[in-house]
Amino acid sequence: MSVDAPPRPAPAWRRSLGSGSTTPERLFRVAIVLVVGCLATALVSVLAGMQRTASVEEAQTRIAALTADSAELYRSLADADAMATSGYVSGGREPIAVRTRYDDDIARATGRLVDAAGRLPGSIPVATVAAQLPVYAGLVETARTLNREGLPLGQAFLGSASELMRGTILPAAEELRRQQAAELAGAYERGVAIPFAVGALLLATLVAVVDVSLRERRRTHRIVSVGLLTAAVALVAALVWWVAAVGTANSRLATAQRHSDAVTALDGARTAVLQARSAESLTLVARSAGFASDDDFTAGIVAVVGADGASGLLGRADGGAPGSADRVTALRVAVGEWQAAHRQVRELDDGGRYADAVASVVTSEPGGSGAAFERLDAALGEAIDEERAAFTDATGSAASALTGLVAGPALLALMAAAGVAVGLGQRIGEDR
Repeated sequence: MSVDAPPRPAPAWRRSLGSGSTTPERLFRVAIVLVVGCLATALVSVLAGMQRTASVEEAQTRIAALTADSAELYRSLADADAMATSGYVSGGREPIAVRTRYDDDIARATGRLVDAAGRLPGSIPVATVAAQLPVYAGLVETARTLNREGLPLGQAFLGSASELMRGTILPAAEELRRQQAAELAGAYERGVAIPFAVGALLLATLVAVVDVSLRERRRTHRIVSVGLLTAAVALVAALVWWVAAVGTANSRLATAQRHSDAVTALDGARTAVLQARSAESLTLVARSAGFASDDDFTAGIVAVVGADGASGLLGRADGGAPGSADRVTALRVAVGEWQAAHRQVRELDDGGRYADAVASVVTSEPGGSGAAFERLDAALGEAIDEERAAFTDATGSAASALTGLVAGPALLALMAAAGVAVGLGQRIGEDR
């Protein structure tokens, strides 16, 4: 004859909760534990929801704005240097459009600096740019004055200004841009972090409520308590709410991250193009024998499209926005056109046709280097604007997915606490 194995003893926590002189006392203790669990779940849900919502909103507003400001500051500085060298190579009569663009760049950079100083007090990169930018502008003005008087000494001042920009000011602006990019990445990480604490509490409380419901059903031989059933359904709804909101928001934040990475690559490409433009002009100023060489132009182009013409910064610039791949392809074509125009500039200069080479660089004549550069710069600006717009849409969509996350699951957890109190309270009253 087989002998049935003895039943396994209940866990210690269950024996503790189930102990007591009377059934109402036991049920009262169980009710207290479940209600406290529901309340704790509500509190943790509120705190986690606030943190996640704040992280997404921060990525969408303050940090994104700072990142855009630092990128615009960097671009304005690089563009100012490109315009300064382009204007100088024109000779004493600097084109009005070039001078106006330079002045606008300096004014825009100064405005960005003031804004950054207000938002980031004590920032070393901001302080560095703020201290050196007036020095740079002074050197450029001195170079212009000497150039108008026909004195070759202006080349030295222009070279010093460009070296200050490329060696000190732009690296400080780049450091500021890296810091803001790191903050944005941190906000992304906080926004997509898995809410382990909320999930664990919700599951544990749900399991406890279901366990008590089944045990009471077996003990009383009745249908499940309406109050306990309500509590279980509320906790399931809260769990589903968290899973759906987090899953949707994380997917949209991943999309926003791709657009942000594309903007970073495009900003870098635009800056490299501007530096190549400055190098092109400096080579003409120095007549290939001074402080600049065509190697700087080549280095800028390689940074944009890679040594193979198919990688570089543009290789990381497809963020998945509508038409992004086509824009990147068009940008590669525009880079190729500028390279071809630049080769013609070098051929003209090397062939003794210096005036024609200068005209190709400083004017917008069709087929010239200046016109090709303007087309490429405009296309880069348009691509950056499109990716930034897509980033804004994605972060806004992520924020929308978290709507109600702070209050919704917490209210459901409170409803579960009420259901437990009502359901077990009814059982306690019946047993008495």
